[in-house]
Parts: sequence; C-alpha cells; structure tokens
Amino acid sequence: MSEEDFVPILREASVDFLSLLGHLGRGGDEVNKLFIFTLLKESEKLENLLDDHGARLNLKFLYFSEMVASVRNFCLAGFQIFHVVERYNDYISPSSDTVRREFENEAQKVVAYFLRVLARFHESLLVEAKALGMEVAFEPIPQEAWKFKPTPKLPYTIDGVKAEKPEERIISIAQAYRRVFRQFRQSGLQRRIKAADISEIVPTRINETMMADFESQLHNIQSDYDTHIKGSLSESNNPWTVTLRGLTAIPMHLFESLSWLIHFYERHENQSRNEVGARISEMVDNPELLKVITSFGLTHCGRYLAEGNEVAERILSMYITPITYELPLPKPQGFHARPATYVSLIVQEHGTDTFLIHDGKKYSCRSVLELLEAGGMLADNKATTAIFEGDKRCLDDIKILSKHNYCEDRDIPPELHYLRILRNM
Repeated sequence: MSEEDFVPILREASVDFLSLLGHLGRGGDEVNKLFIFTLLKESEKLENLLDDHGARLNLKFLYFSEMVASVRNFCLAGFQIFHVVERYNDYISPSSDTVRREFENEAQKVVAYFLRVLARFHESLLVEAKALGMEVAFEPIPQEAWKFKPTPKLPYTIDGVKAEKPEERIISIAQAYRRVFRQFRQSGLQRRIKAADISEIVPTRINETMMADFESQLHNIQSDYDTHIKGSLSESNNPWTVTLRGLTAIPMHLFESLSWLIHFYERHENQSRNEVGARISEMVDNPELLKVITSFGLTHCGRYLAEGNEVAERILSMYITPITYELPLPKPQGFHARPATYVSLIVQEHGTDTFLIHDGKKYSCRSVLELLEAGGMLADNKATTAIFEGDKRCLDDIKILSKHNYCEDRDIPPELHYLRILRNM
C-alpha cells in the first residue's frame, strides 16, 4: 500500500478518537472513568489499525502512531486511578483509613495532569494530521454523556458459605501479602526517591517489569481470596479479611498505573530512540511525570502495603494456637542489643505475636526495648533459660537462633538467611 492510499483510511479511523480527545481541548474537564475508558478503547482501535498497516515502521506516520500509543498509555494509567477513587468505599471503610483524604486530593491533581497531557497530544495530533494531508472533522460530544452518575448497588443477599479449610487459606493469603510487602521494602521503594530527572531512576532503579511483578503478585492474592474466601462464613466472621482484600486491590491498581507510566517513558519518550521521543517529551513535562511516579504512585503503594501488612499480621495472630518453648539465654551477656535485635527480626519476619515470659509478665518480642527490659530482669534473677510463647513457625526459628548462641560468636545459620537482609535494611 502506498502512503497516499493509507491517508484516507487513517482519516476515517481517527474521527471518533480525535473527537473524544478534542473534548478535553474544548474545556471538557468534567470527565470520569467512563470517558477515560471510552477514549482508551478508541485509542486501542486506532493503534491496532496503525500497527496492522506497519505505520510505526514508516517515517511519515511514525510520530502520529507514537502519539496515539502515548494517549493510550495515559488512559490506561488514568483509568486505574479513577477506578481506585470510585471504588474506595468498597475497598476500605472510611473509619479505618486515615490517608483517604490525602490520597483523593493527590489523585485529583494527578488526573488533572493527565488531562493536560492528553489535551496537548490532541493539539499535536491535529497539527500532524494536517501535515499528513488529513482534514479531520470534529464531532462535538454532549458533556451530559460524561457527567458522573452513581451506580446503584444490588442488595447483598449471599449468605456465607462454608469454605474448605478456610483458616489455612486465610493464613496463606496473609503470608503471601507479607511477602509482597517485604519485597517492596527490600527494594527500598518505601523511601522517597530523590532524583532531578526521570532518566536517573528509569530503568536503572525502577522499571516496567518491576511494577508489573508487584501488580501480578497482588492480583494473584486477590484472585485467591475471591475464589476461596469471598462470600464465605470465614469472611463474614472476620471483617479483617475484607480489609486485607481492599488493601490488596488499591496498591494493585496503583502498580498497574505505574507500570503504564513507566512503559510510556521507556517505550515512547526515551530520547535515545529517535527524535520522536524528544518531541513527545515536550508535551509530557518530565518533572511532573517523575513526581507522579515517585511522590504519588510509589508513596501511596508503600502506605497501603504497610497498612495491609499490619492487617495481615493481625490476621495471622488470630489464627495461631500459641505454644511455648523454654530456650537458653545468649551467652555470656544475656539479652543485650544484638541478640535482642535478631529475635525481634525473626518475629517481624513471621508477623505473629510472640512473647518472652518471665515472672508472670509478658514482653513483646517485636520490641527490642522490651526484650532488653526482659533481659535485665532475667539477669537480676540469674536465670539461664527463658520461656517464649507464640506461633510454632516463629518459635522454631528462635530455637535455631538459640542453638547458634543467638549469633553472638557464630555466623547466621543458613535456615535464617533472611536475617542478613533484614539486618542490613
């Protein structure tokens, strides 16, 4: 096919897409998830047509094609944020979420930035369409079509059903959630990333694959929950499981949004590819894109994962049957800072309540300070052993630590390899 023959095909296929996009350029700021979803579908249709005809392999149509793909990326990222805001009450009850107002305010600013970027793409697409010899007619769209309309909910009438081995499944889900949180924390992404330019962190520090991996893990947890726990008696009897499900969904959608934003930069804007990237960069405002990725996306992912981790630990502690071990004290100094820290890290790893019991008092093994206090009491009483109470899995690891004299004079044993990672964080 000649370039000239392709122009009328592209012109006809672009009308709905450019009309929707032009709604933003004509003051149409009353948009919602429905608008973004419709624009997303039109951009996907047009991108498929361009790819089917090899437009991105043709210099004449490359820039137009990359802009259409960029619009699709911002629609995909924006749709996820719209979705979280719209479903927030379904995910977390207002009384249990202290960061909701801040999240919604920041989300509004992010969406406003997306809409500004999309309006710039519309202007550039019209200029490029004219340069290609396309005269695209604008078909106005009534704003009433995009006004927010609350979706009525059907009554909740499903009675709880008995799930097979529900406690084991809930424990498995909570443990899987904590693994995602630990992975996020070990990556260092829970701390605010400081960078003067997005090129300093993408793809060396964060990349599309990393964000997609977090999203996929959370999606698997949500799917497991919906298959085995949702609508069951176990769910109705334990509201914390519902909270954990909501705290799975929110960061899941945010990670998906981040993956599309980072994909946009890596795929469409990276100036090392060609001059098209530089032209697209002018419309996106890289400092603002960097701020959205780090200060909004990663920050709120970290907040919700940390809150979900606390809920997961609460759930795990509810479903354990405490046992006790009597274990020797560290030699020769008892529970000073180093052995107390190692015990605390083991408890943090397992996420269940564990206590050192002495003279009728319980000392939380999560707290180094409480372990130091217990160590002082044990020393005063010239004790050589201590009673630990908690989940068997956690106590088994503390027992391994005690067999290696709490690593006072020995290396960390292979079975407790995670202590090396936690110790250095």
